[in-house]
Amino acid sequence: MSFFESCDFSSGAYSAAASGAPGKLALTVAPEEAAPLPRVVTTGRKKTSNKPEYAGFDQETGEPVELLHSGSRLSIVRHIESVQDVPETIAFVDALAFSVVPPEEESFHWLLQEMGQFLEIGTVEHRKGLFGFRYSARFGDGAGVIAWGGESQNDRVYFSVQGKGCSMISRWADLADWLQRHKASIKRVDLAHDDHAGRLVSIAWAVQQYQEGGFNAGGRNPVHSCAGDWLQGDASTKGRTLYIGNRASGKFGRFYEKGKQLGDPNSPWVRVEVEWRAQDRYIPYDILVRPGHYLAGAYPCLAFLNEEQSTIKTVTKAARIAFDAAVENGKRACGKLINLMMEVMQGDYAAVVDKLLRPGIPARIDPYSYHVKKTPAMLDWELRGGDI
Repeated sequence: MSFFESCDFSSGAYSAAASGAPGKLALTVAPEEAAPLPRVVTTGRKKTSNKPEYAGFDQETGEPVELLHSGSRLSIVRHIESVQDVPETIAFVDALAFSVVPPEEESFHWLLQEMGQFLEIGTVEHRKGLFGFRYSARFGDGAGVIAWGGESQNDRVYFSVQGKGCSMISRWADLADWLQRHKASIKRVDLAHDDHAGRLVSIAWAVQQYQEGGFNAGGRNPVHSCAGDWLQGDASTKGRTLYIGNRASGKFGRFYEKGKQLGDPNSPWVRVEVEWRAQDRYIPYDILVRPGHYLAGAYPCLAFLNEEQSTIKTVTKAARIAFDAAVENGKRACGKLINLMMEVMQGDYAAVVDKLLRPGIPARIDPYSYHVKKTPAMLDWELRGGDI
């Protein structure tokens, strides 16, 4: 079934006209049954009103669909829904990607300098091309990537940060304002909510919601898939993931046992994530300012969320679980060697450590290294106190 066939257009009769590219569809109005055309927009996504005239809903993602008229053709744009009567802080941004055209005679250096007011750019490591851009670079010790160049890119520069980079940003409203002022186009946003104790959100809860239509926003139930050691059920130690929807539609939900994924086989921590990509979809700047409203609006079953989130709390808990797992792995891998080295070095701890010491941070802890380097005491067993 095509995307157009999955849409329920309630105003007028429409037929699909393929544009030749996957996910890019145009619509034509059947003359004999034509309803008045929706609001005409001829200059990209420039809005003449804050309230678009929706033509119907995408039955696959549950999102309202707007028709944009350009010449003799109509194109479609999905819109992300939000729920207003929930706290803004029940979710946080866990991934962001956007593209922007720098001022004349400027390039990626300008964008890195501008983004330096929101997060730590650090070292810039140049790499090969990425996402159709001729050049790319990794910055901030893995905080994100930037890409630029290529005749087809029309001078655009692409900028992306995920968990590590997003955890550095505290002034989201200022960043959203910057994006709007520079007419940046948001390409991807991931929003997340953590239930550290698993009291309200669990894998069993997510499965029940799917079976009862909790992810159905007016159309058919979205597709789903599973990953992890599901055959173990609640006794799973590696963690299970339930995927809702698919990336092809640009809206993709994930419910997974985050604590177990990080290395704690007994952790009840479950994370909810929803990923949106700008595939025939408008992602508003406001999503960075009020992430809770948009996560709650992603699926009907998420509208009940009300527990406020703390990025530092999440980072600290994740870093501790990853650190403890790394220590346990190190003990299994090197414990006997260290024991032998202590005998050889006649109990000289400093000499043993000096022989084994390597620069850097273990890969499993690297996503939290920015905060760990600033506050290494967060990992100290004697200073942890109660549960976070």
